[in-house]
Amino acid sequence: MIIASPGSSYSSKSTNSSPRDSPNRTPQYTSRSTTPIAPQPLRPVNVVAGFAPLSPNPSSAGESFRNGDYPGSPMPGFPGSPNPYRHPVITLTPLVNGFINTSILSSQGQSLSGWFYELCRKQGWDAGLVKKIWQWTLSNPRLAILLFVCDDVASWRQASFFYLRDESLPFPEDRLQGIVANARKVVEEQWRATSKELPLTGTHVEFTARETVPLQQLSIIRSSRNNEKSVDRVRMCGNHDDRVLVRKRFVITRPSQKATMMEQINKFKQYEHKNIAKLLCSYAQPSHIGIVTEKAKYSLDEYLALPGNDPTRSKQLVDWMYDLASAVEYLHSQSICHRSIRPRKILIDGTRIFLAPFDIGHSHDTFSPTMATSQRLDQLHTYFQDQSYVYAAPEAIVSRGKRMADVFSLACVLLSMMTVAQNQSLSIFTQYRAGSSQDASFHAHLDRVASWRNRLHAATTSGLRNGLIGSSRKLRQLKSEAEWLSIIEKMLLPRPKERIKMSFILASLGGGKATGGRRRSLDGGGYSGQVASSLGVSGATAAALVDISEQRRKPELSVFDGYFQSQSRRLEPAGGW
Repeated sequence: MIIASPGSSYSSKSTNSSPRDSPNRTPQYTSRSTTPIAPQPLRPVNVVAGFAPLSPNPSSAGESFRNGDYPGSPMPGFPGSPNPYRHPVITLTPLVNGFINTSILSSQGQSLSGWFYELCRKQGWDAGLVKKIWQWTLSNPRLAILLFVCDDVASWRQASFFYLRDESLPFPEDRLQGIVANARKVVEEQWRATSKELPLTGTHVEFTARETVPLQQLSIIRSSRNNEKSVDRVRMCGNHDDRVLVRKRFVITRPSQKATMMEQINKFKQYEHKNIAKLLCSYAQPSHIGIVTEKAKYSLDEYLALPGNDPTRSKQLVDWMYDLASAVEYLHSQSICHRSIRPRKILIDGTRIFLAPFDIGHSHDTFSPTMATSQRLDQLHTYFQDQSYVYAAPEAIVSRGKRMADVFSLACVLLSMMTVAQNQSLSIFTQYRAGSSQDASFHAHLDRVASWRNRLHAATTSGLRNGLIGSSRKLRQLKSEAEWLSIIEKMLLPRPKERIKMSFILASLGGGKATGGRRRSLDGGGYSGQVASSLGVSGATAAALVDISEQRRKPELSVFDGYFQSQSRRLEPAGGW
């Protein structure tokens, strides 16, 4: 007799004595987990190809789970769910900032292998051909992605047959004829595969001979006679930046030359001043080195040659004179010599003026245009017109100039700016300096340069002495011009040791600009009075300064009488000289 518990589902009263209903049979196990198990379709192995594809064939079981359309569960009350063994095809973006960079794609966790296979399978090729082309894409991923970018995946078959390789990039157009659908398009886009990103963050990037620098040349600005240096306008490729930049390239022939130039570039990148240009980036190839900077609207040379009589131009020029002096003083405080201060090396962008990159790619050789040799006589006219000669200090012609040579060159630039600020013609100034010779340099005609400065100073102080009808801002403008002309006189002295230092100029001028805000009078308490005192001009008032300047310069005014009478009346200022 079998005794059953009251809660048992089996009873001795059962009339069915079959083993299936016997109480000795173990009940079927029921999991307590609330998570059901999804159906698991089989993944057939492609016997022909000899490997398991990442995605099953359309006829394979489990294709109905593609694209998220999952069927309902055969179990009642069980919601539909994706196949956990199904590997969905990841959408891959083959370009990184416009470039084909397989290493970055791999580091981002994107599988090129599965992506290549999926593209091969969609072409409808047979299994054996799919395997062969897929293996070619794995060996040449850059070329495979390049053809994909050109919408020419079908050409993978011909490319694998002719065994085009990544190592052969870049290809000439005739090499691709008959292999790809559009050979010209592939050639135009292959920079994506042969180049790498050039960040505009001041970094340096090395390129091999077969790699392409991602810079599109727009126009050439100038190049040297022997093509060792060139400057052109470029646009960055790949990052969708339409800014026009300026590139300067230097041809290198020796490893030592590259090492010296890289040292100069790294040194320039360390300069921190608002009036010194910044290098956006630099790069090197076995044949040359390039630096890239922002494109300025004008050079100072171009700005001074602009026509028109803008009433704010004089104020802006005098303000810029302080900015340039501040930049040169910063360099000298770092024990750095510019050695190439001239209008072409000074850039203007909006209301900002700054020194262009300098002392990069320059040799330490010296040259004197006055040396009468048969090799140089036919080049004298060219050198006489070169700004590096026109604005050079006397000592810089026969030896390497030092910091005092920068002071002289800057004074020449400031005097040219002051000429335009007083609405005078630079061409007349150049003709007067040259006289009857072809040499219009400042250092060769110091007497004529001093006479021109005296004339500008006399016109300025004459306006202060006679009084002005106008705003006090115009009065402050003339006072500032008088200060700068007095300083320029000390900067143009022929002997380097007698010239005023940049640090003393900045300390005397203080922190304010020439026409910015309210200015103090020309007395001993203001910085203008300190300048007058440092230059040996005594007196506590502006009238005293004017009287002394007039007494010193009045006899020299007759120097210009015969010269300016021969010029056209329209070139003379309204008030006359």
